[in-house]
Amino acid sequence: MKDIDGAYIFSGSGALIFSQENLDETIGEVDLEYLSNFISTIETIAVEIQEKDVKEIEFGNIKFYHTRDKLSKIQFIIKCEKDAKPKKIQQVLTNLMNIFLEKFTGTFTSPLGIKKEKMDAFVKAMSEILGSGKKVEYFLDQIKVID
Repeated sequence: MKDIDGAYIFSGSGALIFSQENLDETIGEVDLEYLSNFISTIETIAVEIQEKDVKEIEFGNIKFYHTRDKLSKIQFIIKCEKDAKPKKIQQVLTNLMNIFLEKFTGTFTSPLGIKKEKMDAFVKAMSEILGSGKKVEYFLDQIKVID
């Protein structure tokens, strides 16, 4: 999908589980550790000022759309162009979360081999939605239940 620059999934502790970036590596690369920490900080501030959640954040020409699964605490983020259609991006974000949770619910404590099979199926499903991506990374050991 040409409007989406990247899709990211972070564990409840903020560790990267999955990323797909659709831009050339030299353009707009995101420091993923800072992104996770930044979104978590914004969420904390939102709660303190009586907001329920953080759905989107805008910087210059880019927007980040965000959601977090309440049970697993896993967060899902999409980076896109500022003028991307919000309903379309929200639907992609919802699909990202639903497909990930569908693939991995019940397997958070499974051996890495099973997680690898699930991740391969997830990456394939995401490539059908987001395109093949210029850079795809994932960390199977971060797919776990956080207390």
